[in-house]
Amino acid sequence: MPRKAWLGATLVAFATLATLAPGSESERRARILLANDDGISAPGLAAAYVELAKLGEVTVAAPSTNQSGVGHGITYSEPIFVETIDPLVRVEGAPGPWYQIAARPATCVRLALSTLLHTRPDLVVSGINRGDNAGLALYVSGTVAAAREAAFDGIPAIAASLVDSPGMDYAPAAAVLGRIAAEVLRRGLPPRTLLSVNFPALEIRGVKVVRHSLRLGMDRYERRESPRGRLYFWNVWDPPADPDPETDAGALALGWVTVTPLRIDANDESAIRVLRGWELR
Repeated sequence: MPRKAWLGATLVAFATLATLAPGSESERRARILLANDDGISAPGLAAAYVELAKLGEVTVAAPSTNQSGVGHGITYSEPIFVETIDPLVRVEGAPGPWYQIAARPATCVRLALSTLLHTRPDLVVSGINRGDNAGLALYVSGTVAAAREAAFDGIPAIAASLVDSPGMDYAPAAAVLGRIAAEVLRRGLPPRTLLSVNFPALEIRGVKVVRHSLRLGMDRYERRESPRGRLYFWNVWDPPADPDPETDAGALALGWVTVTPLRIDANDESAIRVLRGWELR
């Protein structure tokens, strides 16, 4: 199906997700790999696991410690320790294995796909991250990177993130994530495409398929002094604000769950044509 046609059909499907029930029995037998960047004991991963376990067998392969903000960094030139642990969440039915991995999120998924799993998963989910990954923040997100690793191999993947708030109630976001995952298992995704899904801290109004904002957000560095008089700087992050309601940052601020398809192919065909005209030697 052409990409534009797929996006049109998907827009209609996701717009009604709030009223959809989880998938059929065939979907419940799906093989799902769950990762994150907040660490294997993060509450967002636990909430996602509960909902995804309703769709099939879930294998967890997640970092042993918090790896937020590492982008698509990989772990190499050092040993990658893997420990099989008891599931940290109880669900009905036989649980899949849980792997606690001393590595960055992208490496956790790569190791699982290449070595730990005996069969190729039908879906890879990363999250639910504490803090959204709207706008250009997706380029520094370990959550998105973990999903991107699966998309490299043509495996449908979802990166899920929840706006940071004092309460951090993951349950509503996890319920919608489960319905989105059921739709992806049923319909598939275009080759080498992943979904970046962001959940609002506000009451959920519904689901919107939107493009990602090109707003950067604000990195500020506060100048401070240690008790021993040493100068240091402390990073303060303000998420991107976008008045456009048809972007992830804009729609998220209005209470929408945003679904943004991202492509692995970053080639700029128009720039290629321009640069060929330079006749570089």
